[in-house]
Amino acid sequence: MIDSHVHLNRQEFDGEIPAVMTRARAAGVTGFMNVGYDLASSHESIALAEAHPEIRATVGVHPHDAENLADPEGNITAAGREILAELEDLAARPEVVAIGEIGLDFFRDLSPRPAQYAALTAQLELANRVQLPVVFHIRDAWAETLAHLDSVGAPEKKGVLHAFSGDDAAVNWAHEHGFLLGIGGPVTYKKSHLPELVPLAGVEHILLETDAPWLPPVPHRGQRNESAYMEHTLNKVATLLELTPEEVARQTTASFARIFGAFAGTE
Repeated sequence: MIDSHVHLNRQEFDGEIPAVMTRARAAGVTGFMNVGYDLASSHESIALAEAHPEIRATVGVHPHDAENLADPEGNITAAGREILAELEDLAARPEVVAIGEIGLDFFRDLSPRPAQYAALTAQLELANRVQLPVVFHIRDAWAETLAHLDSVGAPEKKGVLHAFSGDDAAVNWAHEHGFLLGIGGPVTYKKSHLPELVPLAGVEHILLETDAPWLPPVPHRGQRNESAYMEHTLNKVATLLELTPEEVARQTTASFARIFGAFAGTE
């Protein structure tokens, strides 16, 4: 399996990364995509990828931090242009396989919405310039994000809708536009609607992820999440799709390779 969305750079993993990766390998996880969410975490993700061949990195600015790129009216600032230029330099590093996580978050609204739209648009343009796929963060803004992508154009190299929580219309949009759905721990939650949508999506359109240290699957809710726990997500998805865990692992790994590139030994 590939953990297609993890944050091993977070302080929750300080001093434990070797042990976390060892447990993940024992659970069948052979690769990790460590996702940046601001300039500092983007640098940290690259450093992790340099140190560990089974890690890939992404670089980008999360919608929570969109105000670092744009003012409340939605204009990219001088400081924002500097950050975007640095992200573009980082994107040229061989360890970097995507731009993200970027998008819209209307649940917390930690940055003004015009700034979120401006930051998203600027980073979509960046993704096309550097010809990398995108990792999307979307929360309580599914219709708005997909409408914006229809307006400005979806990224040429496609990508993944991380922590998928959309509806059947969003699944259909992903199918039509060639995007993958990131499925993690919430698929195991009692009140989740994901069990209804995973069969609609189909195994060819799914990636497995943890979003560790957040969103642990049952039976680990309330604990710090880690990549080893993804086997619970795998088993749930396999049950929903009436496939074996091995079939789901094989297909999701192949889908990851198609969009983000293959890890050695997983082609």
